[in-house]
Amino acid sequence: MKNLKLIPTYALLFLLFSALMFLVQWILETQGILNLSYKIHFLLFFVTLVGVVTMLLVFGLKKKNIIGFIFLGFVVFKLFAIGYIALFESDFKNNLLVYFGMYWLYLAAEVVLVVALVRKQDECHKNI
Repeated sequence: MKNLKLIPTYALLFLLFSALMFLVQWILETQGILNLSYKIHFLLFFVTLVGVVTMLLVFGLKKKNIIGFIFLGFVVFKLFAIGYIALFESDFKNNLLVYFGMYWLYLAAEVVLVVALVRKQDECHKNI
């Protein structure tokens, strides 16, 4: 039952982090500092969101021993998606470091989530 209470909390924290990322991008654009494509940012957000929701659902369904594999799979998938975008999106080449910085920030948020889920998983195993 505790696991089901954690799912909306972690999902909400991720959505707040993503909203903050979009807000920073909007502020940088309105100030004229950086003009970044929202398409690329939305793709990063969407792929990360699918990974986060999948990990949270697996955690809630008590299939916790595969969370790390799901995380690794989505990291590789996201890296290939970024590589694919780099080939075909001209804006990506102009702001390569900024987009990879965005990738690493989303990856860091995902890592924090996975570490929190693994710690919760270990707490559950101690009680058995």
